[in-house]
Amino acid sequence: MNDLQIVALSCCMEALSIDSENLLWSKLKTDYADQFTTLIDRSRFNRRRKRLSEKTERVQHHVSQHLDHLSSTMIVDSVPIPVIKMVRERSFRSFKHDFETAPAKGYSAVNRSWFIGYKLHVVIYDNGAIQQAGITKANVHDINFLKEIDSLPAKKSLLGDRAYISQTVQMDLFDQYQVKLKVPNRRNQHDYRKYPKKNRSKRQMVETVFSQLCDHLNIRRNYAKSFVGLATRLTSKLSATSLLQFINFKNGLKISKIKHALAF
Repeated sequence: MNDLQIVALSCCMEALSIDSENLLWSKLKTDYADQFTTLIDRSRFNRRRKRLSEKTERVQHHVSQHLDHLSSTMIVDSVPIPVIKMVRERSFRSFKHDFETAPAKGYSAVNRSWFIGYKLHVVIYDNGAIQQAGITKANVHDINFLKEIDSLPAKKSLLGDRAYISQTVQMDLFDQYQVKLKVPNRRNQHDYRKYPKKNRSKRQMVETVFSQLCDHLNIRRNYAKSFVGLATRLTSKLSATSLLQFINFKNGLKISKIKHALAF
């Protein structure tokens, strides 16, 4: 199997909500044995999948460039990715191979609970298409993702919640990319202004995307035992989501309805 087949199979399994290589190999060998005559060993597929993670990520970026012209507004937010149960806080050993990538303890304001793991940060368009994503430790503040962001499409608006309040970041984004960061003010700010209703409505799309990633793509179901394995899985899930969105775009359907993409 060549590299393209590995990337394609990796995205396909995630698009079909199959996040276990063991289950995938069982299906391929029993139901589709005549169509996969050159199927490699499962462990070799898993190793090559990790090595090709960067090329898998390019799928998501490539789709993003094709869908860039459809929207002038972007949304940024994060979702918790727990990998260790809280009862194992003092005894877990997984993911601790390197301090730089080891999981950390963080607090989820949405769930009102602590968790051990990472955060998945995403920038999406208001139609649901994923623009880019990144992974940080759970104890890293959301604003730090914007500080280290690589690039953004120029002359667009970026909507965020109160976690992204920072005049410095707002000025940097505008100076570098001509992107206007719009966040709701805190009520105790002297220049408080009510957040426009249309911005609140557009921000709901990121919750829809997170719901799809948790429900259809199973981003919180963890089988990895290392950060590289987890990052590979998340990359495949994001690229699979982008491919489903692109299929909808080509078929004239609503981009965000990814469960309907494979109905044709």
